[in-house]
Amino acid sequence: MLSNKKIAVLGVGKIGGTLVSSLLKNKIVPAENLLGSTRHSANHEKISSQFGIKLFSNNAEMVKLANIIILAVKPQNMKQALAEIKDSITPNHLMITLAAATSTRFVEQLLKEGIPVIRAMPNTPCLVNEGMTVLCPGRFSGPEHLKMAKQIFSSFGRVEILDNEDLMDAVTALSGSGPGYIYIMIESLAEGGVKAGLPRDLATTLAAQSMLGASKMVLETGEHPAKLKDSVTTPAGVTMDGIMELEDGGIRVTLIKAISKAAERSREISQ
Repeated sequence: MLSNKKIAVLGVGKIGGTLVSSLLKNKIVPAENLLGSTRHSANHEKISSQFGIKLFSNNAEMVKLANIIILAVKPQNMKQALAEIKDSITPNHLMITLAAATSTRFVEQLLKEGIPVIRAMPNTPCLVNEGMTVLCPGRFSGPEHLKMAKQIFSSFGRVEILDNEDLMDAVTALSGSGPGYIYIMIESLAEGGVKAGLPRDLATTLAAQSMLGASKMVLETGEHPAKLKDSVTTPAGVTMDGIMELEDGGIRVTLIKAISKAAERSREISQ
């Protein structure tokens, strides 16, 4: 579906650059069908050289050449970005917004009537093809728009569709911010390995690979995490003593509270 489509990434910064890199690396679209813009013209030569795509300073000029526009700007810059391209966008375009805590309704209200908008929440592991993206369609987007968006994001990870946009704050808190929580867990597990006598590099590898493997077990077996945990905890074994320490430290409550707090913050920003 994307072979003849031109994709414009408005804001080739951190998340926009990750997306561009993944689209090219996974050969979703050729470089000549990928356009980009950045607020800082001084970065054009560097970004163009890095990705081999055409860079624009004028967003309105860029979107006229594209079929799909991906808004990779920060929430606080969204109004200005949409104002720049409003007169260049038609119902024949597909608008995909990556901005956290920014609803499809908000984007639709700043554009002409009938523009298809899809909200996407990817996370940074997209860069290594292990991303998690949730898509939420707006009022004017149909099945064909979702198919195109899903093709873009499924190329570097899993994709889920969510029809209830009120739940996107929870998505942001869990999968959007989730890698940050996981890195702390990996770091802490590795520190435990160092305390037990392991070299730091080995301890980090063991912790990261164990977390990756455990995650794949959950996703590929479809078993409840509690059941998989029970398969590791043999009677009077080593794992049970470790789990008791985790429970004593309140790991479950702490993680639940982290998601709840992050979701609350996402709702605050959206308002």
